[in-house]
Amino acid sequence: MAHPADIDSPPHQEGRYVARLAGVGAGYGRAVVLRDLDFEARAGELALVVGPTAAGKSSFVHLLRLALTPRDGRMQVLGADATRLAAKARARLKRRIGYVAEAPAFMERASAYANIALPLRIAGRKHVDYDGDVRDLIGFVGLNAAAEEPVWRLSAVERRRVALARALAAKPDLILADAPTAGLSRGDAQRLIRLLAELRRVGAGIVVTSQDETLADAMEDPVVWRLNMGRLTPADPPAHREAAE
Repeated sequence: MAHPADIDSPPHQEGRYVARLAGVGAGYGRAVVLRDLDFEARAGELALVVGPTAAGKSSFVHLLRLALTPRDGRMQVLGADATRLAAKARARLKRRIGYVAEAPAFMERASAYANIALPLRIAGRKHVDYDGDVRDLIGFVGLNAAAEEPVWRLSAVERRRVALARALAAKPDLILADAPTAGLSRGDAQRLIRLLAELRRVGAGIVVTSQDETLADAMEDPVVWRLNMGRLTPADPPAHREAAE
């Protein structure tokens, strides 16, 4: 595990880690939610963080997506020291992070296509420039038949696929999915997880939270962590991970 003294990677390893935390604590107001976290995630890797309700999983995702500031410890996200970022640098870094919320919000009367394209429109890209990319994403997440349907008509699993495609629209280096399978059937949950796992092929780092430890069975070589009462532990001992490499 990383420690505050050795969290910085040598120059030749830059980009290997998409997130590294050492002794990080965080919370809201006077409440401490996350305590003394050591964590690392790498490009091309899928990290599954499992834990019960109120374990701190959503807060952990908010920490990684730079919506929650560490109170102590050291945290690097995509090579940047997340504890010392100026506002403009933080905004730039956030654009490299894709986020799927537990309860995603949509433009309900707009089509799946329009919702997926929204981040690209906000970024000022023209339709003629992003149309092909959005169509490719729609195909990747299996929404070709529902692309022009308003989101309010879509099933729960289709809505999750829209949220995932939207998070991928800006081609992020780090993808965070907070309980993406909540409320889905076991079969739909496993299919969605396999879809997320496919993203490792493009070199993205992926962090997924869930209450369901059995989701690891639908993944190929996941790195599993357990979060409980704000404390994080690796399910696979570091020695085991190093031997696997």
